[in-house]
Amino acid sequence: MFWISCLLLVLMLIPGALTLVFYLLWYYDRRAFPSPTPADRETALRPLPALLAVAREAISLTVLVLSYPLRLVQDASPQRSRQQGRKPIILVHGYGGNSTNFLWLQWWLRRRGWANVYSVSYTPPHINARKLAQQVADHVNRILALTGAEKADLVCHSMGGPLARYALKNLGLAGKVDRVITLGSPHRGSRISALFAPRGAAAQMRYDSPFIKELEEGGACPGGASYQVIYSTMDNFILPASSALLDGAERTVHVPYLGHCALLYSRRVARAVAEGLQDESMR
Repeated sequence: MFWISCLLLVLMLIPGALTLVFYLLWYYDRRAFPSPTPADRETALRPLPALLAVAREAISLTVLVLSYPLRLVQDASPQRSRQQGRKPIILVHGYGGNSTNFLWLQWWLRRRGWANVYSVSYTPPHINARKLAQQVADHVNRILALTGAEKADLVCHSMGGPLARYALKNLGLAGKVDRVITLGSPHRGSRISALFAPRGAAAQMRYDSPFIKELEEGGACPGGASYQVIYSTMDNFILPASSALLDGAERTVHVPYLGHCALLYSRRVARAVAEGLQDESMR
């Protein structure tokens, strides 16, 4: 029991320490390389809400770490169509995550009437982003066949956004996706990616990398889908914050005082997602 308690304590302390480190980098980047978003120009960050946001981000990262093994259950559980012919909502996680990242949002959407909500995993995170995007495309095609629907809506966190855009542009998803809603996605990359592996998907997510520039060619919103962006200026993984914005997006929503992982557990974000998804296919 003692060793289990120690292990749990370590698992709780490490995410907190990492959150502080990433916010120190966020603060330095914000001062050294200012790239203001519309939200930055409208309001200044206040100290107390900002400190509370850091604490919330640490708790959210801890929850992600502790729930990570649940993927063994989440991915193995049977995925069936709850309402045949209804448009599915497919949740696409970010770098290093898995389907359990969306456990709360998946539950929240189902509670509010969306029946066909699926969370998918792609692995391993360090391989080429083009191969990961192919896995995303395969998941979308499989779920469309399962539900009998003609199109799907995608809700993508972090790297899931660029992967979805690549799949729509190059991997045959054009015309099969109605909406793409991104949560804190590095559409122009992120300088924080320089801290991760020097090759594969992490390198491809660096700010203005060749992969990112390739996605911009011919328009940033490919595949005939409607794009919506949900972002926070306190996102400690997207440096600069303006990288989360997307030229051509039909809707952009700023959710203040939320870190990168906290986006996954926020009611404000969930409500913004729900507003972006609402149409006759909801029920």
